[in-house]
Amino acid sequence: MRNIVELNFKEAHEFVNNNKKQGFYWDNYTIVKWSPGHNGYSDPNGMFKNGKWGYVNRYRLTDKGTWVIPSKYVKNT
Repeated sequence: MRNIVELNFKEAHEFVNNNKKQGFYWDNYTIVKWSPGHNGYSDPNGMFKNGKWGYVNRYRLTDKGTWVIPSKYVKNT
């Protein structure tokens, strides 16, 4: 079983649009997942957003022109 899913351009845009409530958004060509967490202020992956501290995971565009996302976030894999 694969623990990752590779998304093409269309799939990545649909994914982010359908998962904004789960903290996904675009930062240029990078898909970002923000999760609230009070210890984010002292974490290298911490970020202050909407008045709260949290953690970010970044999923960058690969050399193949796709994004690799953990399968736990993608339905119907």
